[in-house]
Amino acid sequence: MSLLERYTQPAESQLPTVSHMGEIPSGQPTTTIWIDGKEVTAIPGEAILRAAQRAGFEVPTLCDDEKLAPAAACRMCLVEIEGYHRPMPSCHLPVEPGMKITQASDSLFKLRKQNLEYILSDHNAYCMPPCQVSCPTHIDIPGYLELMSKGQHVEAARLVKEVLPFPYMLGLVCPKPCQEVCRRGLVEEEIAICQCHGFTGELVMEMETAPTPFPQLVATGKRVAVVGAGPAGMTAAYYTALKGHAVTVFDMMEKQGGIARYGIPEYRLPKVKLDKELNSVWQLRDTEFKGGMKLGRDFSLDDLFTQGYDAVFLGLGAWKSNELRVPGEELPGVIEAINYLRMNSEGNPVPVGKGQKVVVLGGGFTTFDCARTSRRLGADVTVVYRRSRKEMGAHYSEVDDAEHEGIRLEFFAGAVKVVEKNGRVGGVEFQRMALGEPDASGRRRPVAVEGSNFVIECDVVIPAYGQYPDLDFFEREQGVKKSKRETVVTNGALMTDRPGVFAGGDAQMGARTVIECVAQGKLAAKAIDRYLAGDDMARVAEEIAEEEAVPELIDIVPYKPVEPQVRMPMLPYTERELSFQLIESGYDKNAAEKEAARCLQCVCPDVGRCHLQRLSLEHGLTENRFHRAEPVDYHDYEYDFSHDFILRDLNKCINCTQCVRICRDVIGANCYGLMGGGYDSIVTTPWNVSLKYTDCVSCGACAETCPTGALMMRERDLQTYELDIVRCIYCGDCVEVCPHGALGETPNFEMSTYGRFGRTVLAKEELAVARTWKPSEEIPLDGHNSPRPPEIRPPGPPRWGA
Repeated sequence: MSLLERYTQPAESQLPTVSHMGEIPSGQPTTTIWIDGKEVTAIPGEAILRAAQRAGFEVPTLCDDEKLAPAAACRMCLVEIEGYHRPMPSCHLPVEPGMKITQASDSLFKLRKQNLEYILSDHNAYCMPPCQVSCPTHIDIPGYLELMSKGQHVEAARLVKEVLPFPYMLGLVCPKPCQEVCRRGLVEEEIAICQCHGFTGELVMEMETAPTPFPQLVATGKRVAVVGAGPAGMTAAYYTALKGHAVTVFDMMEKQGGIARYGIPEYRLPKVKLDKELNSVWQLRDTEFKGGMKLGRDFSLDDLFTQGYDAVFLGLGAWKSNELRVPGEELPGVIEAINYLRMNSEGNPVPVGKGQKVVVLGGGFTTFDCARTSRRLGADVTVVYRRSRKEMGAHYSEVDDAEHEGIRLEFFAGAVKVVEKNGRVGGVEFQRMALGEPDASGRRRPVAVEGSNFVIECDVVIPAYGQYPDLDFFEREQGVKKSKRETVVTNGALMTDRPGVFAGGDAQMGARTVIECVAQGKLAAKAIDRYLAGDDMARVAEEIAEEEAVPELIDIVPYKPVEPQVRMPMLPYTERELSFQLIESGYDKNAAEKEAARCLQCVCPDVGRCHLQRLSLEHGLTENRFHRAEPVDYHDYEYDFSHDFILRDLNKCINCTQCVRICRDVIGANCYGLMGGGYDSIVTTPWNVSLKYTDCVSCGACAETCPTGALMMRERDLQTYELDIVRCIYCGDCVEVCPHGALGETPNFEMSTYGRFGRTVLAKEELAVARTWKPSEEIPLDGHNSPRPPEIRPPGPPRWGA
């Protein structure tokens, strides 16, 4: 007998089995075995896996079902048995008296992890779309793009606001990490993801009351103080208020917005619209803003707790620029980058004007904000960076726009000193650089080239090498620590050493992007809510780590007709000089919907339920050494969506053979089998025909037992149902075979999940007097002849390909 025949033989010739739920029936012969040193009572001849499950051990498996004969196809349930020279599949090996078994060890973990890698090496599918994985807030991007393509923009905004409360702001200033991995780029161009949710954000700003992702919960009586009205602080305030807590936001500036207001120029983010979007926070119950109040100057953490606040969130931002650290940096004409942007944002005079020569040092977003602001003030601007264009931290679109606006770029040069002329800045001396080995950031370290010095003449120097939080007051705060990098120290739940004090955003991470700060504000709000509920914060930290560690396991080969990206209307370069007008004009409704419709919908419907995904997470698989996302690495099977009830995607099949066995041994239709051999073997229908051409009875048992979503039930909506009572003999067979539990046997017979009938229980004696029963007819209940009106249901969704 071959291994394949052995593993797929009919159930009646397989091992005796007892459900792992409940106790062993009385009178059943038993024996004793040991699993991980624990004494376990088992039934002689039953599978080791069943005995282990009944004893509470969680042995991983991808091909086991109590209704089916064991197959040992996945090789995940391997255990070590004393006296055996190699690990054995526990689902297939019978219990013998006195067995000593190990089901959890380092060697088994490594072996199971390797088996998962083998399975995933030909798993031409995905768990979550890479755009959603790459977004720090993990927006349901395919979801809102689908809603937008259908014209449902308010609902799209609600979906975005589940994790991103300010879609308009981020639509303009986000560096778009989601678009860098968009699979549509493998077809022609990536989706304009950020600009699409920017459109919905701008659209809902015109509503009298901004839509919320879910209704605000009832007041809890708890009070939370948020220090800092920047992206992290306002996000934390928004989601904390939605949880029913009273929130007060303090900020050292008079107006809300933090760095988004005072550090991002007007041409990138109009402040009138920024205020309009941020005001959605104040539309929530029990929220207020107190500007002009600085932590460490006007109040302390002790003061906040004394005033009755139950928790505090520190979203202080990063307001201090890194020093130039070369001779001459103290000369007049050397301007701190953050102060420069803030002065310009507030409308105060800045030492940059028409005809002046400005040198901006750095390669990040702040660098180009300073450079492009100076250009709009009429200056002649040069940006100098010590690495290459590729290593720049700013988004490539910012760099390209800067060049088109007339800004010169100088690469591979590092400042040596600021040259003095007439008591102020007269230029900057640079030294050429070459790239050496990578540093801690992963970028290649610049190495000075001796004898390559040169000078660029200028009137103003703006060092924009990054910024850090201002935490000088921390020496006076009890229980809150700062790191050597001048950031607030927190645990995984963003809580400091002082209970009830949380921190996030730039103050906790160092200077980061707006979207990363928003993501931390969202996580902090969740942690604060759990803290106020009295939960164990160590467990909360673990849960947050688990939620954020979503693996990008595999890639797919996408297909959709070529449809170029809908271009965002932009302000012409000639009109940007001496103007702070918004450069992105925005999509109109038709353009936004057309662009959203380009989404490939790279989302697996089985995500969160897939056993393969769960085990991959548990075994720490965030990448696959056997899968390089090259076409030669995997098969590319066609979908079969032609069946009325069952959807088949062979690319997700792992050859566990559960569908083969349940269809053959339980249902009797025998619609599936193994086709091909070796690496090319796959479970499919005879001759790989469409499932609708087989003897399929549409029971859905195969989809019910599939561990990966290779077989799934099509969403459907039955509008009519007829039961012929004359022919019913109340045998209960329908209850036994129904794979979805739609029928349940009680003293009467009940349609347990009937949305068509309501919660109707049909007694035998009542059914017996009716020749047939239809939803539109009267139903006698409790001896009363009261009519039940038929339930009105919407029409079902169109079939695939319709």
